[in-house]
Amino acid sequence: MDFTNYGKGLAEDAGKLLAESFGRQGDSAMLKEHFGITLKESGQTLATNTGAYVDLLAGTLYTAAIEKIDKILALVTINEDLKNKGGFGAIQIPKLTPTIAYEVSEGAVVNYFDEGVGSITVTCKKIVAGTSITWEILKRGMNDFAKYVLKNAADSIARKLAGDILSGLVAGSGHSATTGSLTFANVLEAEKDVNTATYSNGVAYGFIADAIVISSTYWSTFRLDEDVKAGLYYATAIPGQPINPAAMPLMFGNLEIIVTPFLTSAHAIVLEKGRNILVKESDLETYEGQIPGRLYDREVVALLSYAMGILYPKSISYISA
Repeated sequence: MDFTNYGKGLAEDAGKLLAESFGRQGDSAMLKEHFGITLKESGQTLATNTGAYVDLLAGTLYTAAIEKIDKILALVTINEDLKNKGGFGAIQIPKLTPTIAYEVSEGAVVNYFDEGVGSITVTCKKIVAGTSITWEILKRGMNDFAKYVLKNAADSIARKLAGDILSGLVAGSGHSATTGSLTFANVLEAEKDVNTATYSNGVAYGFIADAIVISSTYWSTFRLDEDVKAGLYYATAIPGQPINPAAMPLMFGNLEIIVTPFLTSAHAIVLEKGRNILVKESDLETYEGQIPGRLYDREVVALLSYAMGILYPKSISYISA
């Protein structure tokens, strides 16, 4: 791959490089084995319009970024109204609040309640990760190392996105922290907080906690608890059949267990998935240019814009020290 042709743009050349290497062993084998990337769109060849490879680069980096945090992304609902030009940097998101239904006798007057629909407003922020492609890498055709550098950009986006989602969930919780570290009893207490949450008019939201996110720091201690070990099982496991942990999430009661190093603001989060929102203003975009002060080096900057929207604070509970 000739990286010296700046006329076509480094982003385009990098996209071609990725596409060529992916095609040599098929989309899935090489991507999964070497990069942990799944290329969702196949069929790209060098005979295709070369401009497609700029989009291919952005799409591939984004897929690489989100694949390792797909379970964290599943904790929230993805809203793409801003990405589809449904706003101008800020968006007002409606949220339903429970009102009271009751039986009335014939001819009775119905009492009306103000509760029903509320809203929150969120403003997206952009995050960027810059990759340095030096003259030496370009001149010497160090293709494998160039791919490694681009993969690092995707990893940095993944770390930032996952950390922001989890920190946002903790900060947005409508319950006081359950303290005393990550224990069997504290998990049950946090789960109860979510399942029994009520609105200001006394009506139950009806949340059912279905996930617990555990910091990697505290997971090993938690799973050694004898009561915890007795309560762990793999979802959909069939007696006598082999267990595939990748396809069967580990469960604790009704809670799917998600262990991650990106949770740093609490020991664990208990919540009902999908109640709160990640607002995306863009997919991952890539920009190419010259690095200031380094005349012969180039950069590819990856950018993603998003915001967390906490619609239902009481659907989230967390455990701390």
